[in-house]
Amino acid sequence: MEERFDLLQENHHAISKAKKAIAIGFATQGIGYATVMTALPTIKNRFKLSDDQLSIIILGVCIAAALGSIMADRIAVKLGSRIAIIIGFIFEAIGMLCATLGNQTYVMVISFLIYGLGLGCLDAALNMQAVMVEQKLGKSALAGFFACYTAAAFIGALIMSATVSTQLGATAALCIAVCMALMASQVSRLWLFHSKETAALNPQTKQPIPKKQLWTFGFIIFIAFTVDSAISTWSSIYLKDVLASSATVAPLGYAAYQVGILMTRLSLDYILKFKTTSWLAVITILIGAVGCALAGIGHSLTVVITGFALAGVAVGALVPLTFSAAGKLDENRRDEIIARVNIFNYGGAVAGAVVVGLLATPIGYGPSFITLALSLLCILYFRRKFV
Repeated sequence: MEERFDLLQENHHAISKAKKAIAIGFATQGIGYATVMTALPTIKNRFKLSDDQLSIIILGVCIAAALGSIMADRIAVKLGSRIAIIIGFIFEAIGMLCATLGNQTYVMVISFLIYGLGLGCLDAALNMQAVMVEQKLGKSALAGFFACYTAAAFIGALIMSATVSTQLGATAALCIAVCMALMASQVSRLWLFHSKETAALNPQTKQPIPKKQLWTFGFIIFIAFTVDSAISTWSSIYLKDVLASSATVAPLGYAAYQVGILMTRLSLDYILKFKTTSWLAVITILIGAVGCALAGIGHSLTVVITGFALAGVAVGALVPLTFSAAGKLDENRRDEIIARVNIFNYGGAVAGAVVVGLLATPIGYGPSFITLALSLLCILYFRRKFV
């Protein structure tokens, strides 16, 4: 009896350490991404890049991130997702450091591609470990991890804001992000689970991946990140150019959107104690669709900013709910499935940034945001997949 109690205590301690390491990992990822994105104006000026050249570099980062997700899949199968996380953080640190110190344009471009590989590898591998912990706990936990990412992204933006006007400029913020990535890699090495998925340990037990369900969850992630990218890219421009807001008010649409995401993720795990995943998915999708529609048809700044906040509710819920559900498709091949679903993230990121811009010329920004509402409503057809 005493031995069993000690074993339970040891297991609880291991899960507790893994939770802390994953939370640190998500937070570090959020700070790093926010720091890199907010450093882009400085990098653009430093290397005298045009808007088109910068867009191509960002597209390259998205492609590299998709390849990084595939890399995480292969590493996780062979060595375990813990190793994929360590490698991902090292890639990110190298990429950010070289982008900070390099003086040649080609070095900067290569640095961003290395960062993109690390970004995709981490996005996939952190979700693998997070779903593993959630399944070991037997209760919802993913939303809390994603909340760490969102809150840390705020901090990353504040760090850049505080350092960009100093003598070191964006270099200081990027160096902070590099140090945090290296620290997170060490914490991950010491505290995360070493185990590989069952199918990797016993290849003879492998069953075909349920492709239809995988494509379904991939589609949901694609839509969620299309909405995320569209609002992140175009909300400030919409408020300033169409609704004639001041330069001070224009960023508030994106800020409200992020608040909607954060508040949803902070409350999601608690709500799931009382409501089903399917019910929560439907409610948040409806709220998000109403938000996108309000952003599209609203003529006052208050209504449009409120709409962006409501849109954040859908994105804030859909991403953790989808990865959690995807991890249950086949627990023997959980890591492979999550890595493949994660790839759709980057397609959505590109689509959101491009589609709204393309639609804005012929039909305007407002109708473009309404199409995002219709896209969210399409997910309702798959509501029963959230179990």
